[in-house]
Amino acid sequence: MFVGLRHDLDTVYGLRWGLPKIIAIEEKFGVRSTLFVRVDVVRSEKDKRALKRIADEGWEIGLHLINTINDSGLLSPEGELKLLKKLLDVPIYGVTPCGSTVGFKGDVTWRVMDSLGLKYMEGYGMPDFKVDTFVFPTHLSLDIHYVRNFGEKEGYRKFKEDLLQQLSQNGIATVLMHPEGFVRSVQSHGLLKILLTLLRKGMMKSVYENFLCEFRDKVEFKRYDDICGVCDVTK
Repeated sequence: MFVGLRHDLDTVYGLRWGLPKIIAIEEKFGVRSTLFVRVDVVRSEKDKRALKRIADEGWEIGLHLINTINDSGLLSPEGELKLLKKLLDVPIYGVTPCGSTVGFKGDVTWRVMDSLGLKYMEGYGMPDFKVDTFVFPTHLSLDIHYVRNFGEKEGYRKFKEDLLQQLSQNGIATVLMHPEGFVRSVQSHGLLKILLTLLRKGMMKSVYENFLCEFRDKVEFKRYDDICGVCDVTK
């Protein structure tokens, strides 16, 4: 059984402060993951060097697509892909839709992602029409769904139930965590969220470590591109 590890880099904060914590944890457990990057979070030469170094050490970089509907007022999807390749000088094999700016828009987004000619894509559910690109099953969002909505203990319990069910059905699952959750609280909003962050409450380090430790003898943790095509989950 395979579990694809995914992290979405939606913010500069997540890239510069959260991602190093994720990399340190995965180094500790000897695993590698896929980092889906919005092109607009790579703001400096230091950001470029950091991501390039991470990719050189075995992590995969994917495109976290902003223009999910090919809006003419935004950089085109093809332009985003070309720019990410230029910024980081690494191969890009897959794409996922970013939930902010435009968001996932069903068939339109599936067609836009499929048109990029990449190896794989992941969205929500499965497209209702034939696509050329390998489709991963919908990710399980450990931080912003399970922990945010149910707390660390109960959220992790519910997450494990859903993960095991998906693995039993498909032999494959994907798990998403956001780097911001490793340095900020994922619970509440506004001033309470700031307070919880200062108190180091609701941060994901221990949850992620528990997950990797508990499942390391049950599944193979992989980057997306390493498990793409192992199981035909598009049928």
